[in-house]
Amino acid sequence: MSEKNIKFVFTGGGSGGHVSPALAVAAELKKTLPDSEITYIGVRNKAEGLMVPKAGLPLKFVKSQPLPQGKSPVALFKFFLTMFSGLLKASLILLKIRPAAVFATGGFVSAPTVFAAWLLRKATFGLFKTKIIIHESNVDLGKMNKAAAKAADEVAVSFSETIKNLPKHKGFFSGYPVRSSIAAMDKGDARRELGIPENAFVIFAFGGSQGSRTINRVLANSAKKLLENKDIYIINGAGKPFGKTYEYHGFNDVSEILAKQGLSEEEKKRYILRDFIDNMGLYYSASDLLVIRAGAGSVVEACSKGKPMLIIPISNIGNDHQIGNARFIERAGAAAVIYEKTDPLNGIDIAFADGKEFCETVSALRNDAERLEKMAEAAKNIFPGNPAEIIVGHILHLCGLGEKPAEIKGAEFLNDRVLGLNSTSLEKFLKKVKSGAEKPLEPDEIKLIKNKIDMLFSSPNPVIKARACRSSGIMGYAEATPLIIKYAADKNSAPFLSRDAFAALNDLASVCEEKEKDKIFGAMLEGFASSYYETRFSAEKCVSVFAKRFGLSEDEREKLLAALFKNMYDRCFEVRIEAVLAAAQIAEDSGKLLENFAHLYFDAVWKVRSALFQAFEILIRRGVLDKQKAAVEADKVLITSNGYTTEYELKKHYNSVVELIQEKKQ
Repeated sequence: MSEKNIKFVFTGGGSGGHVSPALAVAAELKKTLPDSEITYIGVRNKAEGLMVPKAGLPLKFVKSQPLPQGKSPVALFKFFLTMFSGLLKASLILLKIRPAAVFATGGFVSAPTVFAAWLLRKATFGLFKTKIIIHESNVDLGKMNKAAAKAADEVAVSFSETIKNLPKHKGFFSGYPVRSSIAAMDKGDARRELGIPENAFVIFAFGGSQGSRTINRVLANSAKKLLENKDIYIINGAGKPFGKTYEYHGFNDVSEILAKQGLSEEEKKRYILRDFIDNMGLYYSASDLLVIRAGAGSVVEACSKGKPMLIIPISNIGNDHQIGNARFIERAGAAAVIYEKTDPLNGIDIAFADGKEFCETVSALRNDAERLEKMAEAAKNIFPGNPAEIIVGHILHLCGLGEKPAEIKGAEFLNDRVLGLNSTSLEKFLKKVKSGAEKPLEPDEIKLIKNKIDMLFSSPNPVIKARACRSSGIMGYAEATPLIIKYAADKNSAPFLSRDAFAALNDLASVCEEKEKDKIFGAMLEGFASSYYETRFSAEKCVSVFAKRFGLSEDEREKLLAALFKNMYDRCFEVRIEAVLAAAQIAEDSGKLLENFAHLYFDAVWKVRSALFQAFEILIRRGVLDKQKAAVEADKVLITSNGYTTEYELKKHYNSVVELIQEKKQ
């Protein structure tokens, strides 16, 4: 194959994170083969529409759209119709160009072109010989690349870990291609161009080409606090939507928030607001700290520039891939990480970053020059080499224009016990930690798990909320107590949700704050009267922990005992059992208590009678019931049933209380 006028097709887009690596590889390819022709295929009104023409590449459009969520027949029909149209148009473009290779960077934009190339190869029995190579930016394969990997000849990856999930011998490590157009400038020159003093501390925050709602809002809402320090300057790349319809307009959103902050004219000058930033090199060079998402493009580009980072990863994305990227950079020493939160207690289910935590983190970094220097040095060493050069070497090899590049290994991706855990596996993992089957949680793991639980609480599915309650209790997540109390006391909660909320309170009551006492007390009384029997006995289990943690006034004791005495007549034997045991833990008057026990001495369920013996032991040890009286009462309890167990449980419990009574010392 002659090197002159070789044609290539590049595709990938929807966001700058897909377009940027494609343009980096295209630039390297043109550098290696100056006479080559590169055509870019994308979708209208997306990032490629702005970025590709500025890179000097011809751009053609096809139709494509993401796979719809859910199973709506109408949505699926529209999806397949759009994809068919895109495949047809992409096939015509490919047949006209006859490229030596197609290079794709993922996203739904890539799908028509990649699969059109694959279908043309199959349909022409090898006459159409275009090679297919794709690049995966993140640790976990995206949906499109997962399917495209089967059609591709080779798959380049940013993290060596990804190769494990690819077809055998198809994957190779390249790293993430960074735009060579982002030239480094002298810091002083960059600041003079932007009108920023040389001694200022400059925060450069951006969230991709279309902006990040979380980053924009925490930055804009924190502006007044941050700008109190006259040395701080903020550069906010708020993003710009593509097309006439959009969900979020970052620039307008930030402008509206800033208008309400009461900034002085001097402070306004120190908040530099931009929509879409073309000359990233200028802003990188001027900055001291980056505030970014954890898309592979952002973190790798930041590392290549040797910049300390404050990363706020997207917390509700499939497979935790942004959190995985963030933790990788954090552990390498180049970043601090803040996780998104939600506030379902106050009805806020849209993820946000906590302003107080954000300001405190920025302040700590601002005041620690040594740490910033170490972070910058660590960033430079995470992703060595030239990813674009490696990928071009593989493209040329596939096209018969060179030797296959030597294999390169990327940085090891540390095993992470927490990433990828869903609501079910998280609960199981926490149980193992609590039992000692797993080693104790590290501080960063605790922080991430709390974030995961917060996101579970924001699910509209009560089953997921219930798992969040249980997980909170198992790990002792005391900060979740107010929300759990709400679910426990709410008569409109799903029955199993209120049940599991009380199960969590049973674990949390011993560690929660004094201010929660009255709310937990009220929730217990509501729980005793719940229409769902499992909620009733789950609420009763909280009584002893509550009394031990907070103590009881006489009025509180009387109210609890009155409710427990009532529940000793409950139709559900589990409720009767827990009422007996709870009352024994808090009663001070054995006479009144035994009066209410009396009707249970011949209870039809042997486990209730067994609970009475346990209650007698509790009362003796507490000094509420003397041994002689206990002996009399114990003899009144029917012990003829063994409950059909292999062990005579009831007799065993009877013998236990008798042994206690016969001891010379309590």
